[in-house]
Amino acid sequence: MRFCFNLFMLFFSIAVYANEYVVDDKIYNDDTVSKLITVITTTNPIPSIPSTTHIYPTQKSLFRIPAFAKCKKIIVFDGIQSGYENRIADYQQYKCNIYRLTYTDPYFTNTQLVFCKEWGHLSGAITEALKHVTTPYVFIHQHDFILQKDFDLNGVIASMELNPNIKHVRLNRAPWNTYFSDWDGPVDEVIEGGAFVPLCRCCGWSDNDHITRTDYYHNFVLPLCHKEAMEWALHGRLKKAFEDYGYEGHRPFGTYLYGNLNDGDYLYHTDGREVWGR
Repeated sequence: MRFCFNLFMLFFSIAVYANEYVVDDKIYNDDTVSKLITVITTTNPIPSIPSTTHIYPTQKSLFRIPAFAKCKKIIVFDGIQSGYENRIADYQQYKCNIYRLTYTDPYFTNTQLVFCKEWGHLSGAITEALKHVTTPYVFIHQHDFILQKDFDLNGVIASMELNPNIKHVRLNRAPWNTYFSDWDGPVDEVIEGGAFVPLCRCCGWSDNDHITRTDYYHNFVLPLCHKEAMEWALHGRLKKAFEDYGYEGHRPFGTYLYGNLNDGDYLYHTDGREVWGR
């Protein structure tokens, strides 16, 4: 199957072959995309440690996407938060259990372990992990989100390569993309600049699993976070920017949900903290 993407056809020679994208002689397929992206899995001393009952199925689920199976992966261990010192011994055993998996289990191959010296919240853990990233894209993946449905990663990366307006593509854990309307709304199917895959523009910022640009994190996200939850730092700013400037205010955040309005449910939340449920 071959077609030209008319939004870019004046500037680029584009062809698509069953999950492979050719743009001006650059090929985006499972092999090439695996060299453009790094998976960062964040973990911390949740109640179930030293068991790997949460992180094991989340890492295994990555292998349903061929480029994720092939790419470099980083598991970053946040430090111990004040008040949880009683988990130090279990956390050390948890780290040893995962270290052992990197040598014995195929789902943990090509995986680098990164250890934070102190508690830094999710933003601090990602900051530490990014020191070991050399790819232009990362998949931010939390230790209790299971990928339960396939999606076109190659098409996402090809779209982001062509369209700088797409900065943050989140996989929804809701049954459809407008489910969390108070958080993400307004949500529509407008893609400023176009894309090869279906996306929904949204006005919510979440740290749930997402594909993003490495420089977007370095230059935009992390400077706004000071060892606090990224959602606290980013979401309110996005809402205020949209309130003040409309979709012009949305553009620096570049947030999209993968799929159409009625799509969703790409993730299952096993709730490692035992707080929220699914």
